[in-house]
Amino acid sequence: MRDNFGQLSDLSDVQEVAEAIVSVLSQQLADYEPRTEPIDRLVFVLGAALKSAGTGDDDLDGLLRDMYRSAPDHPRAGWEAEIGFNAIVETAHRLIASSERPDTQIEGLATLEMLVRDETPHQVLRRPQDESVTHKVRTSAGECTVTVGPPSIDLLLRLALRRAGFERTGFLDRQRLFQFLVEQEKRKGLAEGARARVSAVRLLRVMARPELVSLRLEGPRGTGTDELEKLATSFRTRLAYESDVVLAPVLDVDRLESSPSQPRFFRQLHLRTTDFVDAIGQGSPTGYMGDRLLGALAGADEELSLRYLRAIAADNPFAAFMGYYHVLEYQMEEAWFDNLSRRVAATGGVLQRPVDGIRKAAKQARDLLGLRDDEVRFTELRALQDLLEASLDVPRLAADLDRLDMGAVEYFAADNLPFVDVPHLQFTSPLDADGEAELKRETASRVYIVRCAITHSKASTRRYSPYTDDLHLAREVPLVRIAAEQLLFPSAQLL
Repeated sequence: MRDNFGQLSDLSDVQEVAEAIVSVLSQQLADYEPRTEPIDRLVFVLGAALKSAGTGDDDLDGLLRDMYRSAPDHPRAGWEAEIGFNAIVETAHRLIASSERPDTQIEGLATLEMLVRDETPHQVLRRPQDESVTHKVRTSAGECTVTVGPPSIDLLLRLALRRAGFERTGFLDRQRLFQFLVEQEKRKGLAEGARARVSAVRLLRVMARPELVSLRLEGPRGTGTDELEKLATSFRTRLAYESDVVLAPVLDVDRLESSPSQPRFFRQLHLRTTDFVDAIGQGSPTGYMGDRLLGALAGADEELSLRYLRAIAADNPFAAFMGYYHVLEYQMEEAWFDNLSRRVAATGGVLQRPVDGIRKAAKQARDLLGLRDDEVRFTELRALQDLLEASLDVPRLAADLDRLDMGAVEYFAADNLPFVDVPHLQFTSPLDADGEAELKRETASRVYIVRCAITHSKASTRRYSPYTDDLHLAREVPLVRIAAEQLLFPSAQLL
């Protein structure tokens, strides 16, 4: 039986989108050859592919049919699901009209629906799953309707058509479908083999996992999408203010269950691949991550270690990035002073460490080196550059980036961020000593620029926007993480 329904739809051609919608229904209802009725309607026989099997092996097909029929939670009636051609075409048009929106949103005339995630940190008086709550709110343009509840069929189909990977329709639960039909049989008194028909759209809605939530806004005629987006933000802000309920927009169609935090780096999985494969081949337990250590313990700094652990555990990219940055920040002043000391020593002088503030060493260095204040004074960027120039191992950094994400090295070499301009880092280019030193300074600059962009939020400048820019920020996290790890762990302790 098929496990997918072709390439991701680009939502540009009505016929292709309509065919893709039929393919989604065919997969979920297990009938890949629905019949057409004269009144412009498609009819799916529920479980047709399971009931008939189709392997070509009579014994195996009989076994599959028996297993399906004997399942205790299996509906007994002969269920059919119907949908009109016009409904499919109308949905296709709406999906195409929304093609410029994020894959988790649907745009219409004076309407906007967006997938949201309930990130409320408590469980007090929560909205029941599968139920909708409707609000009437007044705006300068007139009365608007805001609905929080299960996603529309249009949005569910868009998710199915735009998600990638093996679990493209993992947000649809066929077990919920079976439970619904069994309940319908009990309520209607349907005996085994009785014929029954239901809307295919209703079944798709039933299968949607209850944790999926959308925010739908409908304004007066002529209301633009920009106004609806602002209304959505105002509504979510007011909801949080009054009830501590946080509805966060979901922008990554392939991450419906959790927000993007940071790429996960399972070093043991990479290094122990052979062990795991051998154990599987021998039928013995494969063990689990962390069941043994591959390196010796090191006397890591207590405070840096705790900051590092908090960063690893961070559930959003902002907290992750800043956690690793704090590991780097801890030694910045020392790195700046050490670099000044080396420059002074190179001229035959000695830089004394001030007892009342290390940054006051800049005045000594200025006099000993005959430089201007702005050439020696402490700045965070200069200190970070000094730190990474002394601690960063570029080949190891590039190797770790490649293991963490096969496209990460190429990303840092060419890609930009929507909220700030950053230098490109050519980690794979042949470099002499001067070129490597410059690459380390550019690496520090990129980390520092991103840090400033996400920490400061001035209305007069470009800036990081929470949720909206999280996918982009998450891609920056590996760079600052690996730089922090090289500082935290001695070279001999790195894997």
